Amino acid sequence: MREFFTDRDYIISKLIIVAKLLLILAFVVFFAPLFVLPFFNHPCADDYICGYHLREQGFLGYQTFIYNNWGGRFSATFTGALFAADGFLYDHYYLHSLLLFVLNVASVFFTFFLINKHVLKDEKLHKNIVWICLLYMCLQLMSVVEVSTYQFWFSSAVTYQLPIILLQVEAGLWIILLHSKNGFGKLAAAVVMPLLVFVINGFNELFIIVQTFMLLLPMLSKAYKRLSTVLLLSVIVAFILSAFVVLLSPGIHERTAIIEPKGILVGGVAIGYHLAEVLWSIFSKPLLWVILLITFLYANTRKDQFQELLFARFFKGRRWLLPLMLLLFFVTMIAVAVVGLKGGVIPDRYVNGVIVIMVSGLLLMVFSEGIFAKRIAFNLFAKETRLVLLFVYAVCILSNNYIKDAYKSVVAAPLYSNIMKIRAQTLQQAAVKGTPAILRTYDAQMKTILQKDYAGSTKTLYDLVQQKPLFIFFEDDLDTEYSVNTLKAYYGVDSVLLKRD
Repeated sequence: MREFFTDRDYIISKLIIVAKLLLILAFVVFFAPLFVLPFFNHPCADDYICGYHLREQGFLGYQTFIYNNWGGRFSATFTGALFAADGFLYDHYYLHSLLLFVLNVASVFFTFFLINKHVLKDEKLHKNIVWICLLYMCLQLMSVVEVSTYQFWFSSAVTYQLPIILLQVEAGLWIILLHSKNGFGKLAAAVVMPLLVFVINGFNELFIIVQTFMLLLPMLSKAYKRLSTVLLLSVIVAFILSAFVVLLSPGIHERTAIIEPKGILVGGVAIGYHLAEVLWSIFSKPLLWVILLITFLYANTRKDQFQELLFARFFKGRRWLLPLMLLLFFVTMIAVAVVGLKGGVIPDRYVNGVIVIMVSGLLLMVFSEGIFAKRIAFNLFAKETRLVLLFVYAVCILSNNYIKDAYKSVVAAPLYSNIMKIRAQTLQQAAVKGTPAILRTYDAQMKTILQKDYAGSTKTLYDLVQQKPLFIFFEDDLDTEYSVNTLKAYYGVDSVLLKRD
């Protein structure tokens, strides 16, 4: 007992245990809504488009229809059709959110594990790899501007989060190809890499830009000399072919033709707005600043070892080049999308992808700056430092709008789910009876349920459940004629009558 009050090392070691428990609790609080909300989630109109056209045109016919009339995102189209075939998606709409989360965690772990094994070679990091991966996942999720389209809305999550997961796997494969001495591992990575590059480009035009940057890094740093000519040519051919398949699709040009030009001035304002939006969404998170600081100090602490890395040797005399490349890359991702929309505002689902990519780019840039900066006398691995960081991580994870919106969504989710179930049942019954479907708007149906099921609730709960669950509510499908027509086509009803009271 006396040790607890007199032995400093003993006290700190016990406090570290407490801090770890607090951090575990913070992780549980942060991630728990992601395992609850999927079971209250429901398809949106865009999800039903896939089901309707699959039913009408078949699996292969659907691929052709989308390519010729909507866009060239062949990987997203194929993946969506796989899930929606035979109505599987609509009966198991919770599954994709859970699956994407698990795959994201696995891909982050895969990449960080390989970076440490082949590049950093740090036993301390190896022991803490799970903590590091979970912290990165927290940073990724709290930084995006719209969690609903990143994690829960199927059509968007498949188009933007799945390729990010595959990009993380691709980064791990590049580490194997450039640094591993395992012949079988390098052969397997070499076989998978061209296919992976081809598939990732097929999800969205954004990832053509991202992969251009990823291919430039080994080219500029001359790391490509470690690759076989056959592999290098295969990757380049796969990249070019898939980019052409996407960009030259008739669907892109058909949809672009109907967009009204907004003008150069409006387009410039849109670019500036989205650049500011991304920067604010990233840098307004305290956790980012902490992670950037630790990344810088870690690289600085082991700068003698890391200066021998290929990319460090290349950028050492060109410290300006990586920040400049990242800036140009950032502006290009935004500008290309705005130009494609003829000066229009980019959807938040696209901005989500830009944010996640930029977070990784910032970590790489800060890591390189840590290598090149003058050595700082700071013991990053001291017990006192670990203790402070564990508490700081926990506080940063819990101190952001993500937590507020997540738990408000959890409270409001049952009411949202009830409204969507009533809507689906009404449409199904109307289709069977051959009568018009009489549907209440979201707000009108909510008032009815509140009067019936929540009349005796406390005022706090009554007010909370009225708020739309931002994590799973994207928009009311009855707000636009296009979405209403989609519901009519999918359910096979002749007409839909809306009640707004």
